[in-house]
Amino acid sequence: VNQKLDKLAQDCTFTRSVDLVTISSNEDNESRTNSILERFCFDIIPRIQYNIECLIVGPLSTDRILRIGNYPKLNKLILVNLSLKMASRILNKGSFIHIYKHQISHLVVTINDDITAIRIKDVATNIFANILAMFTNLIHLDFKFDDSFVYPPTSFIKLLSTTCQSSRIGHLNVRVRNFDDCLCLLDGRLSQLHTFIVKVDNIDDLSMSIRKKVKNFES
Repeated sequence: VNQKLDKLAQDCTFTRSVDLVTISSNEDNESRTNSILERFCFDIIPRIQYNIECLIVGPLSTDRILRIGNYPKLNKLILVNLSLKMASRILNKGSFIHIYKHQISHLVVTINDDITAIRIKDVATNIFANILAMFTNLIHLDFKFDDSFVYPPTSFIKLLSTTCQSSRIGHLNVRVRNFDDCLCLLDGRLSQLHTFIVKVDNIDDLSMSIRKKVKNFES
């Protein structure tokens, strides 16, 4: 077995990008899934951790995979189907993930949560703000919500321009509540932005204060 694992560790095609979501989704038995993930963490990760450039992880694997390994080449992180509570816990400056804050250039976060309390919109906004403040070399950000999610991130209007320190972001994919929130992200704080993909839940008349903030806005 060790020889097979060593051979696997030498396969750059496999070790460059590791998808733990596929492993989890292929198993209906949770105990079996946990068993597979445990073996992957303790038997395989130590052999391939220095080669990994991209990690794709879900709620079952995020904590253990990111905590157990040392990934000096990691630059792309894809977090799939996280609850808001888990995303809030992981994506903050006090989390273990902060050790990768200068490495990560590509970040994809997908929230899948059936909670309906309206207060969670502030939680989502705070997660977004934490990402921009923490990942200093981020150039690609997808911050997405499942279509069934009732309250998308809002209140970009309330975010101070100093919050968005990741001025290197060139690609942004985000879902917002209204068009004012959308335009707030175009006020110049993301000066390197060249690709902007946005899903707007409600398009109403623009407020004059927001209209004046957007650089080069033409009515």
